[in-house]
Amino acid sequence: MTEALRVTYINCDFCTAKNHCTACGGELAQALLQKPGIHAAGINLPDHALQISHSLTSDALEDLLDGMGLLVG
Repeated sequence: MTEALRVTYINCDFCTAKNHCTACGGELAQALLQKPGIHAAGINLPDHALQISHSLTSDALEDLLDGMGLLVG
């Protein structure tokens, strides 16, 4: 399943500047790709956009994203 989700909050552990830039989005996307059930991911933090292709249930995806510091809605 491919979904476009709006990122409503991010707890960014990747960047010391905490400005949620494009580079952080790329690092988060790469980290997502390492997770089971994630086939493709792209994050545009300035636009609060997450494009993700996965084979997870809605609850499992929400738990995974929450565990990585991303809230979507």
